[in-house]
Amino acid sequence: MPSDVQETSYLDAIFAALRGAGQKLDNARGWLTSAEATSASAWRLQALAAARGAQGEARAYVKELEGRLAQLGPGAELPPPLDVLPERLEAIRKDLDATEQRILSIASAAATQPLGQA
Repeated sequence: MPSDVQETSYLDAIFAALRGAGQKLDNARGWLTSAEATSASAWRLQALAAARGAQGEARAYVKELEGRLAQLGPGAELPPPLDVLPERLEAIRKDLDATEQRILSIASAAATQPLGQA
C-alpha cells in the first residue's frame, strides 16, 4: 500500500487511494509536459524518469484501490457512493495507458537524438 494511504477507515483508505492515483497521474503529466518543452536532452531524460516514477506510483494506488474494491464485491453491487468507483477506476486506467504511450513516444524521440543535441 502506498505510504500516505492512512488506515483511518476502510472508506477513507479507498478515497485516499483514488486521490493519490489522480495526483500522481497529474504529476506524471506535468513532468511529460516539461520533457516535451525542453530542448536539452539531459533535462528531457530527467523529466522522463520523474514521469515514469510518478506513473508507477499512480499504478500502485490503482492496484490498492482495485484490491480494496474487490473485497467489497462486484461493481454492480457496490453501494453509493462507491458504485461510481469502478467507472472512475476504468477512466484512470485509460489515462494511465495514455500517459504510458506518451512516455514511450517521448523516450523514443529522445533515444534518436545524440546526447548533448537539442
